[in-house]
Amino acid sequence: MPVKLDTLNANDSLPNLETVINDTEQLGFELITIAKAMVESQPANVATFRRLAPSNAPGPLTSVKEAAANPLPQQQDDVNAGEGGGRRLISYAVVFVQGQETNIAAYRG
Repeated sequence: MPVKLDTLNANDSLPNLETVINDTEQLGFELITIAKAMVESQPANVATFRRLAPSNAPGPLTSVKEAAANPLPQQQDDVNAGEGGGRRLISYAVVFVQGQETNIAAYRG
């Protein structure tokens, strides 16, 4: 399973980050995780993708913000509740959104 790492802009909005991820997935990859990082001493987001077989589309991706001020048990409950309606959790991490650290749950489906 070949893996691809992409550095994404820390100042992008959440819809822009989703667009960049969707564009990469259109090229035959599937998002595994996304998280904040430092790249060449600058804030960035790093997205990890795996290569898919040509006939395997990963399906739609939905990203949801979670309030960092919520206690961890509440965050856990909220993220787990987001898996309803046929969605499954792909990644939950702190990501830079418009330069601000933001808890993001990424769901597939």
